[in-house]
Amino acid sequence: MAGPLALALVLGLASLSYVMRATGSFLPNLPAAVTARTGGLAPALLAALVAIQLTGPNGVLHLDVKVPAVLVAALLAALRAPFIVCVIAGAVVAALLRAVFHL
Repeated sequence: MAGPLALALVLGLASLSYVMRATGSFLPNLPAAVTARTGGLAPALLAALVAIQLTGPNGVLHLDVKVPAVLVAALLAALRAPFIVCVIAGAVVAALLRAVFHL
């Protein structure tokens, strides 16, 4: 279980991401500085959620199928693959490992 500060940060980031997405259709001409600074909200939110899921209550890394899935997604992100491709590839790796090793 994540600590209260981590949970508050993730919820705040998710709320900010939702508000930015919702107002995008109403404000199509946002300044470039705003869009440049908020473009990384979705990857940052995913990283925060993954960090919470990979660690236990005492902050120790749990080694299970999530670790290889995150590594595959990180490798694809480093190769500049689209964000959705990284997420789907990570999910497929986790599903295959669970199916093969019955985890």
